[in-house]
Amino acid sequence: MSGSIKAGTIMMRAGTIIPQSLRVETEPYSRGWEIIKNSDGNSVDRDVRRADLNFFFLAANIQATAIGYWGKRTVRRAMERVLAKAAASKFNCLEITEVSAKQFLGFPYVHVSAHSRHIQKSPFLQAPAERGQ
Repeated sequence: MSGSIKAGTIMMRAGTIIPQSLRVETEPYSRGWEIIKNSDGNSVDRDVRRADLNFFFLAANIQATAIGYWGKRTVRRAMERVLAKAAASKFNCLEITEVSAKQFLGFPYVHVSAHSRHIQKSPFLQAPAERGQ
């Protein structure tokens, strides 16, 4: 699991049904989530629209922090918190918008910010009960 998390990274729920024409390469990241390795948010959006699907961007910001110095373990802890917060919405994708190392009173921490995304056929966003299917 070598996937590096950075701004623009797209996470997709494992098992999301997408057309083969999208040709996305995924790598498992966390239980139930995969990283799309070969594309960023703009590329995925363009490819999804070419496949006659819609790729919704939700304005609500999901944020989490993890105490510790910048490193894969600290980023992963912050990402696990973001993914846990995103689980309730039942959207099938997540776009990372910020990953940064910060300090507060001398204590280092990593901050991750993301937005929910959703791939579907209909141009109208589905209700949560329909998204879970």
